[in-house]
Amino acid sequence: MTPSQRRAALDAARGERRDLAVSRIRARRHSRRPRRRRRLILAIAALAALSVTGVAVGGQVAFALISSNVGALPQPRPLASDSIVTDARGNVIAELHPAGETRLPVRLEQMAPQLQQAIVAIEDRAFWTEGPVDVGRMIASAWNDLRHNSSTQGASTIPMQLAKVLYLTDDRSLDYKLRQIGFAGHLVAALSKHDILEAYLNDIPFGEGATGVEAAAHVYFGVPAAKLDLAQAAMLAGLPNAPSLDDPLVHPEAAAQRQATVLAAMVNLGGITEQQADQAKAEKLSLAGPQVDDINTEPAFVARVSQQVRTQLHLDPQRDGLTIATTLDPGLQQFAAQTVHTQVQAVRQLNVSDGALVSVVPQTGAVVAYIGSAGVDVGTSQIDMAAVSRQPGSTFKLFTYSTAFADRRVTMVTPVLDEPLVLPTGSGTNGLQAWKPLDYDRTWHGVLPVGKAFPNSLNIPAIRTELATGIPPILSTARSMGVTTLDQPNSSYGPSMTLGTYPIPLWEMAQAVTTFADQGRMHPVTFLTSVRDATGREVYGAASPRQVMDPGVVHIVNQILTNDSNRQLEFGLGSDLTLAGHLVSAKTGTSEDFRDNLTVGWTPQLVTATWVGNANDSPMHGTTGITGAAPIWHAFMLHALKGVPDAWPAPPADVYSTSAGGYQTAWFLSGTTPQTGGNILLGGKTAGIVGGGQTGRSPYVPPAPPRKKRH
Repeated sequence: MTPSQRRAALDAARGERRDLAVSRIRARRHSRRPRRRRRLILAIAALAALSVTGVAVGGQVAFALISSNVGALPQPRPLASDSIVTDARGNVIAELHPAGETRLPVRLEQMAPQLQQAIVAIEDRAFWTEGPVDVGRMIASAWNDLRHNSSTQGASTIPMQLAKVLYLTDDRSLDYKLRQIGFAGHLVAALSKHDILEAYLNDIPFGEGATGVEAAAHVYFGVPAAKLDLAQAAMLAGLPNAPSLDDPLVHPEAAAQRQATVLAAMVNLGGITEQQADQAKAEKLSLAGPQVDDINTEPAFVARVSQQVRTQLHLDPQRDGLTIATTLDPGLQQFAAQTVHTQVQAVRQLNVSDGALVSVVPQTGAVVAYIGSAGVDVGTSQIDMAAVSRQPGSTFKLFTYSTAFADRRVTMVTPVLDEPLVLPTGSGTNGLQAWKPLDYDRTWHGVLPVGKAFPNSLNIPAIRTELATGIPPILSTARSMGVTTLDQPNSSYGPSMTLGTYPIPLWEMAQAVTTFADQGRMHPVTFLTSVRDATGREVYGAASPRQVMDPGVVHIVNQILTNDSNRQLEFGLGSDLTLAGHLVSAKTGTSEDFRDNLTVGWTPQLVTATWVGNANDSPMHGTTGITGAAPIWHAFMLHALKGVPDAWPAPPADVYSTSAGGYQTAWFLSGTTPQTGGNILLGGKTAGIVGGGQTGRSPYVPPAPPRKKRH
C-alpha cells in the first residue's frame, strides 16, 4: 500500500468513527424524547389549568401565579470571564482564562446586528413583543414534538434560557420548569429586552469552551463579534441548541445544515431575503480554532502580572474579567529579548545556555522590560530565571558598603588591607570549617582605599568591611531596599554573605538598586499601571516609595561607581560598565564556581539588572560578570537611554567634598572626616566573626530639618 493509499484509508476510518459518534449522539437525543414530551405536557397542563380566564390573558395570569410561588431571584451562578492584558501602548499581550474555557463579555452594540437577528429568529422569534413565556409557542412545540418526534425550535424563550443559565440546573422535573418560568418573569420585570438579550448572548455556551458570542466569534472565526458577517452569524446562532453536535470544527456538515435552518428562520421573519440567505450558504467559511484565544506573547512577564494581581489585589486574573494595563514597553522588550538571545549565543561555547534581564524606571518602579530566558533555540529550559533566586555574587557588596557608609564606620578614603585572610567559619556551604576567601584574580593588592576596593570588587576588603559593620545591619539595609528573600534569622547568615552566596532573584536586585537611582527612595517594582474590574471600576493603586537610605550615602556610592578610573585595577578603562555619552553607576557579580554572572547598573532615569548562567546550575567556563552579563546590560542601556539626559541630582546637604586619600575630590558624610575609620580595616591575617545574631538596625528615617542654620 502506498503512502497516499494509507492516508486515504486512515481518513476513511476516521470518517466512519466520526459518523458513528454522531449517530450515537443522535440516538441518545432521541432516547430522551419520551421524557422530554412528558415534561412539556406536564408544564403545559399546569399552565392550561391556571389559564382559565381566557386565551388573551390566561398566560399572563398563569405566569403571575407561578412567579409568586417561586420566590425572589437567587444569586446568579458566577461565570468566569477572561482578563485582557495589554502593554504600555495598549497592545494585547495576553488573554487569561482557565484552560479550555473562554468568555469575553461585550455590550450588545459590539455584536453584529445580523447576529442578534439570527439568534432571535432561531431561538425566540417573538422575543421583542412577548412576555417571559409564550404559552402558544410552548403548546405548538409540544404538539409538534408529539406528532413528529422532532422540533425546529424549542419552547423556551430567551428569558427562560437566560434564567436556566444563571440560576438553575435542569433536573427534568415539573418544578424545574415552573421555576424557570417564574425566574424568567422576574428577569423581564427587572431588565429591558436590550439588557436581557445582551446578557443571554454573553452567557450561553457555544461549544469549544467558548461562553458568549464574543468568545465564540474569536474561537471559530478569529474575529470580534462586531465583525461577523451573515454566514458567520448564522452558523454561530445555530450552536446554542446543540454545541457539540453542530460544532463546525468537528461536524462541518451538521453545522452547515443548522446554518441553513437559521437562515431560513431569518427569511421567514423578513430580516433577510432569499438571495442573501443563498449567498450566505454558499460562502466558504474560514475557521480559526480554539487556540486563537490562548494569547500570551510574554509568558514570563504575564506570570509576574498575574502574581501581582493575586497577591496585591486578591483577584483571580483567569476568572474575574479584568482589564489589565501593564508597564511593559514593547520596543524595549523586543530589543531586550534580542540582546539576551544574541549574547547567550555568543558565549555558548563557555557552557552558557540562558540569560535574563529586568529594567525598571526608578521614579515609579515600573518594569519596562522583563526577559526570563534567552529563547527556545539556544537550549534554554524556559524557566523564568529573572524570578528564580540565584547567587548575586559581588553585586551584594552594594549593601555592605552602603551600610558601612551609613553607619559612619568608613569613608571612601578609609584604608583597607587586601591580603590573605582566614576565618574560623565560612558560609553555609562549608559549615564550621575554616574559610580562606580569595580575590577573583587570585592576587593581593595590599592597602588601598575603600573607594578603590569597592568598585574593583575585591573580596577580602569587602569581608573586612562586613565584619567591622556587622551582618545584621547589612541584612537590615538589604531588606529595607526590597530584598525580601533574605528572610531567615540573622544568625543564619555567615560572613560569605557579602560575596553574594545567599540567593536573591534578579528582579529583587533591580528593585533594590532603584534606591541608588532615586536619592535613597526605594520604589517597589510594579508590572501594572491600571486594573479595572468587570464593571470598569479602577481597582489598582501604585505603592508609595519609601525613603530607606540617607541621600548622602547614595551620593557617595554613585560618586564611587560612576568614576571609571576607580575600577581600572580589575576592569581597565572603557569597559562595558560605561556608556558613551552617559554617566552611569554599575556593579558586576560572579558567583561561586562561575555559576552566575550579574551586572546591575543605573542612571537616575533607568535601572537594569542582567544575568547569564544555566538553569540547571552547572558552572560556566570562566565567564565573569564583565564578559557574560555586562555586554547585555551595556547594549540594552545604550539603546534605552538614547537621547535621554542623565539628570543626576545635586549633592545633598549632608555631604561635603575635599581633597583626601589620593582623590582630588573625595566625598564625606557630615560628621565624618578623612580619618574616620582609621586603621579599623587593617586587621591581621586571622579574624573573628562579627555580627551573627546581633540586632539589626532600624530602616533609615530622614532627619528633621535643623532649627537653626549652623555657620
